[in-house]
Amino acid sequence: MTSYLLRRLLALIPVLLWITVISFGIIHLAPGKPTDAAMSFNPKVSLEARQRMEKLYGLDRPLPEQYLAWLGRIARFDFGRSFLDDRPVSEKIAERLPVTLGINVASLLLILGLAVPLGVAAAVRPGGRFDRITTVLVFIGYSTPSFWVALLGMAFFGVTLRWLPVSGLHSLDADSMGLLGRWCDTIRHLILPVGVAAFVSLAGLSRYMRSSMVEVLRQDYIRTARAKGLPEHRVLFHHGLRNGLLPLITILGLSLPDLIGGSVIAETIFSIPGMGRLFYDAVMARDYPVIMALVTVGAILTMLGNVLADVAYAYADPRIRVGSQQS
Repeated sequence: MTSYLLRRLLALIPVLLWITVISFGIIHLAPGKPTDAAMSFNPKVSLEARQRMEKLYGLDRPLPEQYLAWLGRIARFDFGRSFLDDRPVSEKIAERLPVTLGINVASLLLILGLAVPLGVAAAVRPGGRFDRITTVLVFIGYSTPSFWVALLGMAFFGVTLRWLPVSGLHSLDADSMGLLGRWCDTIRHLILPVGVAAFVSLAGLSRYMRSSMVEVLRQDYIRTARAKGLPEHRVLFHHGLRNGLLPLITILGLSLPDLIGGSVIAETIFSIPGMGRLFYDAVMARDYPVIMALVTVGAILTMLGNVLADVAYAYADPRIRVGSQQS
C-alpha cells in the first residue's frame, strides 16, 4: 500500500504542472487586464503610465517567462502579492479560509447525516411508498438551481417571516454583544447558507446511496446473512452499508476541494466573505496571483481527494486492499 501511494503521489506532479500551464494560459487569454480597473475609466491616464503599470506587474514580459517566474515563486511556497491591494495572497486566503471551511464542513456533516439514512431507508423497499415520495422530493431538489433556492430562502425566512438574517456573518451591533451572543448571532447568519448548500447536495448523494444499497442488498452474501437469522439492522448496517458506501466515498473525495474553495454563488448572494467570494472578485478584477493560487490549491485538493478515496476504498472493501498488496 505504501509503494502504491508513493507512485500515485509522484504521478500527480506532472498532472499538476499541466493544470497550471493550461490555467495560466486561459486566464491571460481572457479579455481585460489587471490595469483596466485602475486606468480605463480615467481619461487622464497616459499610455506611458499604463505601460509603467504593466511593467510593475510584470505583464510586459512574454507569457512563458511570466509563467516560469510564477512557478519559481510557487516552488518557494510564495503565492505572490495581489494586484488589487498589494497584500500577500496567502494572507488574503488565510482570512477567508476559516469562514468557508466552517460553512462547508457544517453542510457536509448535515448532508451525510441525512443522505445516508434516506438512501438506506429507500433501498430497503425499492418502489415502495417511502421510496416514491423521496424520489419525487429528491428530483425536485436536484433540478432546482442553488441561486433560486437561496433567493427563495432569503425572501421567505428573511423578508417575510424575519426569522433569519439574509447577508453577512454578523449583525451591525455584534460588537456590543457578549461572547455567547456573538456565537448565536453568527449561527443565525449561517443557517441559510448551510441549509441551501445541504439542500442542493442532499438530493444527489441520497440517490447515489439508494442506488448503491439496492445493488448491494441483492447480493448473495446478504441473502446468506438473512438466512442465518441475523437481525435486519445488522444485515443493513454491518454487512451492506460498508460496500454500499463505496460510490459515496468517491463523491466525498471529489468534494474535498469544495471544503476550501467554497460556493461562489452562495457566498456572493449572501455576501459572505469566504473563498468563493474571493475567487469571484479576483476573476472580475483579473487579479492573476489570487486566481492562480486558488486554482492551484483546488487542483491539489482534487488530486489528493482521489488518492484519499482510493485509500478509503481499501479500508472499506478488503478485496481492494488485498489486490493492491499483490500488485
